[in-house]
Amino acid sequence: MKKMLLASSALVAGVSFITTASAEETQIKWSAYTEFNVSSTGVEGDVAGGDTNGGLDFNTNSEIHLNASQTADNGLTYGLHVQLETDQSSDNNTDENHIFVEGDFGKVELGDQDSAGDRMMVSGTSVGFEYGMFGNYTGGLSALENDGSLGRTAADFSDTSDATKITYFTPTYNGFKAGVSFVPDSDSGQTISADSTSIENHFDGGLNYSGSFNDFSIDAALIGATHEVPSSGSSDNTYYAVGGGLMVGYAGFKAAVGAIHEDTEDTSEMDTVDVGLSYSTGPWGFSVGAAWSEFDGDNGINNESIAYSAGVGYEIAPGLNTWVGATAGDYEGGVEEFTGSSPLC
Repeated sequence: MKKMLLASSALVAGVSFITTASAEETQIKWSAYTEFNVSSTGVEGDVAGGDTNGGLDFNTNSEIHLNASQTADNGLTYGLHVQLETDQSSDNNTDENHIFVEGDFGKVELGDQDSAGDRMMVSGTSVGFEYGMFGNYTGGLSALENDGSLGRTAADFSDTSDATKITYFTPTYNGFKAGVSFVPDSDSGQTISADSTSIENHFDGGLNYSGSFNDFSIDAALIGATHEVPSSGSSDNTYYAVGGGLMVGYAGFKAAVGAIHEDTEDTSEMDTVDVGLSYSTGPWGFSVGAAWSEFDGDNGINNESIAYSAGVGYEIAPGLNTWVGATAGDYEGGVEEFTGSSPLC
């Protein structure tokens, strides 16, 4: 009788954090937000989803956040952060979810969270007024982002979003701070890759500086990223990105500029530059911005886009804000013109 022996091996390691019922041991904080959006977008060109259906759209964006932490007798702080999606149309009930350990050595984060490079990047979108810039309009313009470089800013490099990762941040020394993230694949949550993933072995990181001199504030960053893009050919293609930015603040004003160069081996390369300016006084906030991108594909597809954005916000009461913003631009090589506007209460 022939016998068949099947053998397998696995190496597993993990870290867990369990909250306790004692408020003295665990600091637990719940918070929440919800947005009601009204938007209208339109394009000149044959792009599916480019125009708002019927010219007007209502939608919401809502989350519940849980933060829990404990501090041990040796000074080590550890805990978790969870963001729960609460919109009716959301198929993914969790946005970000990670545990952390922090001490004199810095901070380590384990789980589904934006990468170090993404969180440390400074660009035109960093001026502090969220809805006067790009990428915040619902529907319409978002459908065009898959068409080359439309609507991109210097902060929109391939950073793996909330894929499960390990991230380390150094302590801050004289205003300087560094961070690095590692992501083995594009999976998040309980998903485990078998033979297919859109990226492999992603690393990104950054170096930040933040300081103030008299009445001026300065924030600066340098970032880099790289990973392998699985290919049907004999070898994978390598992606890399390098960029950075600078933001200066004075007397309620903030001005920022960012730039990023991206290159995917044997596929394409892209350059993006953006600028932003904001001003806040009392309950009022104002912002303007612009972004330019040039995309060159190895398959001969080349295009260029430029977008302009402006917004006004007003704080009605603590935690209750309203705003209105608009974006317009041109896209050579695809949609010729696009516009978008959206108020929120």
